Amino acid sequence: MSFLEVFQYTRQESLVHNLDPRSKMMLAFTLAAISLLFLNIVPLMIILMAMIPLLASAKSLRRWARSMKGMSYLLLFIIIFNTLLSTVSNPFSHSIALAIRLLALMTSFSIFFLTVHPDQLAQALIQMRVRFEFAFAMSMAMRYVPTLGQEAYAIMDAQKARGVELDKGNVLKRIRNIVPIIVPLIIVSIRRALSVAESMESRGFGASENRTYMELLKFRKRDWAVLFASLLLLVTSIYVRLFVPLPAWMLLQLPF
Repeated sequence: MSFLEVFQYTRQESLVHNLDPRSKMMLAFTLAAISLLFLNIVPLMIILMAMIPLLASAKSLRRWARSMKGMSYLLLFIIIFNTLLSTVSNPFSHSIALAIRLLALMTSFSIFFLTVHPDQLAQALIQMRVRFEFAFAMSMAMRYVPTLGQEAYAIMDAQKARGVELDKGNVLKRIRNIVPIIVPLIIVSIRRALSVAESMESRGFGASENRTYMELLKFRKRDWAVLFASLLLLVTSIYVRLFVPLPAWMLLQLPF
């Protein structure tokens, strides 16, 4: 469950952390959209490598690397599954491209989640005229993902203490070993959801429609710069994808 760390906010003092959540949201959606525009190994690798400096500037490169390492089994499953069942002319290259695209998508959103506090996310959505209930739900979900990962680790340790061998066997056996983790995790999640619902009800959640906030987010010059740069990058990428033929070296595929 280490791949869940890409959704856990880390308090740092960096240029990316100090940006407004709305500008980072636009940047994340732009990077994700660009990743979906291409399905060739070389362009996707260029897109993925372009995100690394952003993670480094956010001082979150090591946490991202651990999360991507935790996704290795999922990526391997995607490559094997698509290679065996794909009907394209070069299934292995296609599967590698899909795996890189997934990495790029995860990386684009990890830049956002690693640098935005859940309270800032809720406040940003509210100032974007999103209903408070939805903004609160998004904030709670963002807080809950790291907790879910910690509970999964606790369940794994408990199952190992009972003699369940989670780290042995082939890929299929390891996938089957997820069942003793998923079932208790679902039960714990339901119990926690009921506890949160009771706590919200006891505090009068939703009793008043007019709410006040201690702090309001403000757009600065650097946030406008990130916003316009993201829009320009998105429009340029769409134009290149639709009207500009890619050079031959960017369309190279693996020879097998």
